[in-house]
Amino acid sequence: MIIGAMNNPHKGLIEQIHLFGEMNFDYAEVTIEHPHARPEWIERHKKDVLDALQSYNLGTLAHLPWYFSIAHPYERVQKAINSEFTQAFRAAQMLGAQKITLHTETLSPSIQSRESSMQNAVSTLKLLHKEATNMGLDLLIENLDAKSLSIEEFKTLFSQVDMGLTLDVGHTQTAKGEGLENYLRALAPRIRHVHLHDNMGQNDDHLPLGAGRMEVEKVVKALKSKYDGTITLEVHSDDPHYLEYSRQRLDILWHGKKKHLEDQNYLQP
Repeated sequence: MIIGAMNNPHKGLIEQIHLFGEMNFDYAEVTIEHPHARPEWIERHKKDVLDALQSYNLGTLAHLPWYFSIAHPYERVQKAINSEFTQAFRAAQMLGAQKITLHTETLSPSIQSRESSMQNAVSTLKLLHKEATNMGLDLLIENLDAKSLSIEEFKTLFSQVDMGLTLDVGHTQTAKGEGLENYLRALAPRIRHVHLHDNMGQNDDHLPLGAGRMEVEKVVKALKSKYDGTITLEVHSDDPHYLEYSRQRLDILWHGKKKHLEDQNYLQP
């Protein structure tokens, strides 16, 4: 298990990379997103971003705008969005990312039927997955909640598109989530990346670990029984100490306090 952090696209990317490095994260999951991390910005500042990452030996993952549709009912609109996805793929390549995550559909079901939305999503993801694979990227899809894409619909999707899942644990814990255990039971072989954050059990709060109602120790134990890979702490707080605490908390629960302290002594002799 290796632990990463995600930048806030409304703040400076390079400054946040330095922050993640100082906190001893293993990688940065870069949101290639408006306003301060769009593909054009990354292309212009590629050298500075790579220098910052390499100065801390940080790996790189990438995340696409969560609000980009993958099942838009207007074909011309979806084609335009797909073009923006392609630009983001290129930016991810520039940064050396291999895993790149997009979201499930977020349009209201009142706009089109579930059947139509699924058909459009499968069609789009077949195209994007092929393009990403040709560029050396592992394109993953992230769960939101049952109103967006249910576990059963994920099964249908994966039967038609051979891609992986970014399991967002916090999303499984919301009022309309379907529960972590159900995702692990049904989709564990598809999980290639994880987002972890806490909430109060209703909405997607992105709280530090232990600040909400999630049973953190139970969740980490369940994850560890099925998965051992990249975990991004998607903690949305202006105070970076909460992010650092969440990293330490996860590391202790996963590896045990003794190994955590040994690693700290190695990193800070």
